[in-house]
Amino acid sequence: MNKLGAMKWLRPWAIGLVAAACSDEATVIDAGPAETYSQPLYVIQSLIFGDEGSTSYVLLRPELAPEPTISLSEGREFPEYSPADPVGGKLAVGNGESPSLAFFSISDGGTWTDEATISFSNFTSERLAGNVPVASDKAYVPFDGTNHAKYDPISFTIGGEVGAPQDIPLSQGGLTANRGFGQQLRDGRLFQPYYYADADFQSYGPDSRIGVIDTATDTPGTSLSVPCPHLHITTADDDGNLYFSNGQGSIAAALLTPGNAPNCFARINAGETAVDPSSIMLFRDLADGREGSNLFYIGGGKALFNVYHAERDALGPDAEFAAVDMSSSYHLWTLDLATGQAAMLEGIDYAGGQFTALRVDDRTIITIPEGDYSSTAFYEITPELLVTPLFDVEGWAFKTFRLR
Repeated sequence: MNKLGAMKWLRPWAIGLVAAACSDEATVIDAGPAETYSQPLYVIQSLIFGDEGSTSYVLLRPELAPEPTISLSEGREFPEYSPADPVGGKLAVGNGESPSLAFFSISDGGTWTDEATISFSNFTSERLAGNVPVASDKAYVPFDGTNHAKYDPISFTIGGEVGAPQDIPLSQGGLTANRGFGQQLRDGRLFQPYYYADADFQSYGPDSRIGVIDTATDTPGTSLSVPCPHLHITTADDDGNLYFSNGQGSIAAALLTPGNAPNCFARINAGETAVDPSSIMLFRDLADGREGSNLFYIGGGKALFNVYHAERDALGPDAEFAAVDMSSSYHLWTLDLATGQAAMLEGIDYAGGQFTALRVDDRTIITIPEGDYSSTAFYEITPELLVTPLFDVEGWAFKTFRLR
């Protein structure tokens, strides 16, 4: 496995072209008679990494229930990292080799029907790093570091640029701005984190930014500066508070890169648009001096985060980043958001670092990779911290959602 490839799943690819003034055309495909799609359908996306690149797989399930290991042979294959997202009941999949989005409807019998393809080649020549629905008739795709293009997923027409925030520089202190994987949409505003890192993702700036876009007018507002490196993961609690934390990649930097800032998370309170300074918390202060990442809310006032237990690996002075990035010495911890009390989660053993927690229907599904990212274990967890094993998926299964 290519270690750097595995760690870049949540790191954006550099996009360096300035957008052209005109918009691209969409190709709408005459699919013939409409397929029926009345039954629930869930999507799992997994990645396989190799020396020559990565491959994405989209797997379909009528329910998320215990079953044997799910083979990637059951899925549909896409090149490289091809982000899949639900958009208006359709499945939108980015092309891992070009700046385009393909839209599919999927029948109850599992038949894929091509609906349309939208090209964003007038904005960039690079593959798309994401797709963010912000309304029933509008979605954003990121490009050029901090910019977005907008499109209508109903008519499949492009509406032009949103514009890059003027107060988020593309480079700072010799480091490059990178778009965080997560974002939160609340009260007509999109909160998108950005962080600064070197080309090898081994050094991170001590501060991150959160861009704020008014999605009604498609206007970037004043961004927020947060004294935490690598803000990359986002989550929201039941009260509308928003949380921003680092991904796993900056754990190795905090341990191995001299002068790299420790990792932390921050909160924007419900009804507000500024970061609450009192909310900033170092993971090492919660986990007995250990570095952590990936804060996710799971309900009932509780969150999960992953902690690297370096004492299990006996890192020496010449330790390489791969020893941390690809370690199986990560363990989930729980956090009571009201009291600030943290503890190791019982019921799940040590595993890899880049876990996710996903709200699907009224359930919380967590996915935990092996240290080498060859497979991913799925669990359901309740706010009472009851853990139920579901299944394993080949590869790194990092995204799960209900399509309909």
